[in-house]
Amino acid sequence: MSVMFRRAPRVVVACVAFALVALVAAPAGALTNPNDWADTFCTETATWLTGAQQGADTLTAQADDPSLTAADAKGLLADYFATGVDATKAFGREVKQAGVPDVTNGPKIQAAILAGIAGSQAKLTALEKAAKTLPTKPVKVFQKASSKLGDEAGKFVDPFTKGVNKAKTLDTSGELGTAINTLPSCTALDQASSG
Repeated sequence: MSVMFRRAPRVVVACVAFALVALVAAPAGALTNPNDWADTFCTETATWLTGAQQGADTLTAQADDPSLTAADAKGLLADYFATGVDATKAFGREVKQAGVPDVTNGPKIQAAILAGIAGSQAKLTALEKAAKTLPTKPVKVFQKASSKLGDEAGKFVDPFTKGVNKAKTLDTSGELGTAINTLPSCTALDQASSG
């Protein structure tokens, strides 16, 4: 029995050591091939922006309903922005899970992108809060307030754009830019965003 007890601590130590190695080697901080990272980034960006556009199109179609009340419209706006917050959280998770691009300044590039996504999420959260507090009476006051909110909604992507622009300046090796310029998922995103 004493041999059995002497082996047990070694097995426990080996298991703990293995668990620590697995934890340290977890993919959250892993370096990712630039092509793989760029593909994930472009695909997830396209999904996020397409979802925002489809939501805006649906909201516009619903706003054309003559039976829509100011209270109904207020609810639709709040729901639209809440969906945007959720979609932006998911976008950030996907980009974070992609890891750090294995290029010069990769960690800084990832941080700039994630900060941009977080900034857009904060803007959408503020828009959701503002939508929930829109006055619904009189109708002209609602129309003016919701129009102002609509103008602000068009700026939710600005922090993300700022993060992308910062990431571009950090890509001093040009390796990530090359990947982005050659991948079909990225060229499709570029075409969709420019027209």
